[in-house]
Amino acid sequence: MERINGVDGILNLCRFNTHPEFFDLYVNLGNRAVLEAICNLIYRNDEKFRLVNGLILSDNGITTVAPLTVFAGVEFVVLDLRKNKIISSSRISRDLSEVKADELFLAGNPITNDRNYPECLRPIQKNFKLIDGIPVENLSKDYSPLDCEEDINTDGYRIDQNNKNDINLFQNSNDWHAIVIPDSGPEFTKHEILDYFFITVSQKLTDIYPCYYKFSSGEHQFLLRQCFDQLKYLVDVCKMEINVPRLASTSDKHAALSEIQIDKIVKYYMLMNIRPYKRGQIEPMECIDKALTRRYNGINSLLNLDNFQSVEGLENIVINLSSPKILTRVLMQASRKLLCSCVELRLAHNKITNVSNVSKVLNIMSNLNAIDLGNNWILDLEDVKELSALGLKSLRLDGNPLCSQYSYAGEYIKAVRRHFPELTKLDNIEIKNKGIINVQKNFLCDVRGYDFVNEFVPRFFKCFDSHDRQSLKELYHQSAIFTLSFNYIVAQMTSQNFKRISKYRENSRNILKLSDLSRAHTSIHLGADQIMQVFFQLPSMRHDMLTFSTDTMMYNENMIVITINGVFYDQAPSIVDNDILMSFTRTFVLIPVETKLGILTRAIKYQIVNEQLSIYNPTAQQIKNAFKYFKTECQDDCDEATISDKEALIIMFQEVTNLKSVWCTRFLDDAKWNFKKSLLLFLDFCNKKKIPDTAFN
Repeated sequence: MERINGVDGILNLCRFNTHPEFFDLYVNLGNRAVLEAICNLIYRNDEKFRLVNGLILSDNGITTVAPLTVFAGVEFVVLDLRKNKIISSSRISRDLSEVKADELFLAGNPITNDRNYPECLRPIQKNFKLIDGIPVENLSKDYSPLDCEEDINTDGYRIDQNNKNDINLFQNSNDWHAIVIPDSGPEFTKHEILDYFFITVSQKLTDIYPCYYKFSSGEHQFLLRQCFDQLKYLVDVCKMEINVPRLASTSDKHAALSEIQIDKIVKYYMLMNIRPYKRGQIEPMECIDKALTRRYNGINSLLNLDNFQSVEGLENIVINLSSPKILTRVLMQASRKLLCSCVELRLAHNKITNVSNVSKVLNIMSNLNAIDLGNNWILDLEDVKELSALGLKSLRLDGNPLCSQYSYAGEYIKAVRRHFPELTKLDNIEIKNKGIINVQKNFLCDVRGYDFVNEFVPRFFKCFDSHDRQSLKELYHQSAIFTLSFNYIVAQMTSQNFKRISKYRENSRNILKLSDLSRAHTSIHLGADQIMQVFFQLPSMRHDMLTFSTDTMMYNENMIVITINGVFYDQAPSIVDNDILMSFTRTFVLIPVETKLGILTRAIKYQIVNEQLSIYNPTAQQIKNAFKYFKTECQDDCDEATISDKEALIIMFQEVTNLKSVWCTRFLDDAKWNFKKSLLLFLDFCNKKKIPDTAFN
């Protein structure tokens, strides 16, 4: 008992037979009887045993831990059984069923090479907080081979330029291999180093899925398996070097895709067979299948693969959709899984460069009519034109470098429709029969805010341009602030027009042009009532939403900030006057004021707490493009109900009428989703006894 550490009470019996006291005696703890005698001796020494907080029994050739049952009910800090000869999971689970410790060490035992490890320890996992350094709650879902030991460099067979031909020894290996990329600093992030790695690998060979990435001791480390042809390619052709392109920003990355300029060469090495593969560890196809299930919405018939890498369950594997081959593999699995049930596919924010090879795969989805490829790295329409074989009705491409090739909307629309003549919606905007779009939104925002901005912007400006600006009052918080800055330069303007724009000047807060600085305070309009008074004083306007550039500066659960740039006409009060074209910037700050609204308790009510409107002269380009595709007559204010609106209406209609959902949908659809009209239609059918009893629940 002299080996007890006085500080933490750990009894260290590591390599017990090497103790000097046993110079003339052989004590083998691998012998069950000897181990049992030692355990009984420890347990019965009451004076010493109460000081023992843990046992270190590593490297003793132990094959069974049955003698440890004497410690049933004892709670150790640590129980270290590393580097022994424990084989049976059922026996260790039985023998340690009543033994508890904060941490159990088993690394180096044959049991850890079992394909069922660590699942095989499930019966005793509750007895320990950590097993080989891994929290027991993570063993099943996040168990990483890299977490077994602190330093993987001591394991495996190293392949570098000095012995590169030895790679052939591992052609039939099913074990994990490690890619180790030295990076002092670190100079590169995880995402950067993996992006550069995928630029290096071959697109013609086996799919490659990096797993269990971590940055340790100044090195990027991740595991691969079942991709020998790729590993051989990296050794023989790439010489275990990653070419880092000269990139300074995201836009530079787009340029680098077509013509890569090498800025730096990063060397790496491989460690072969560092860990055996075990059941419960990552299987790429299984991960993809589960991710597709999580991202498919059966109600909307929508497969949402936006930012696919962020899907739950892909934390320890990289599914790189920028690789055309992997993209095709994922979409093939999706097509076979969903067949004709998928109507819309979203693939935004995946660094996709080309979709030329996926049209045949997507043909299996016979009802697919909408694809979202926004915010990717697509350089040219040639890279997407093969999707035209699908007969798409809706396509989104905004946010890709290809959009910068076109100076105005009409040119862009015309180019897209040459390849996709059946489109009715481009970038979520309706296209008329003659190729003219009704409303444009060209904004940069967090993808989560896309639907919000799509709803808020058209509704606000349609109402502002109407004769019912009073209805905007409910959009403003009771403490809202509104300021107007008018910087329009008047040149050769008639007295009548000068009088018209005076309404803007009266409410303007341009401090540099105020002759009376006391107005700097009075021109700040506080509260919804004051803001409405200003709106009523402003002349009639007609905004050209095709010119809008909308930027969502902030989007989170506490605040939304939207900035809109565009042009509008100050409308002439009579036919003898002319409309005045003006440019504007309008910034809205919105906050949530009520949550869990609506029948589904999912709706959130937002109100504007701050708005800044600046008006100035339009640029030459704005003058050229203003109202280029705009109808002179007013647009239809009737907005089509969204899918979420329809879901809520069906539930409400079912509550009121007790009809089956199929009949609810029929009445609502016949009334064009007008709830009041659909109820009147239902009552009319009831009076005429046209509804069968089977239609009711």
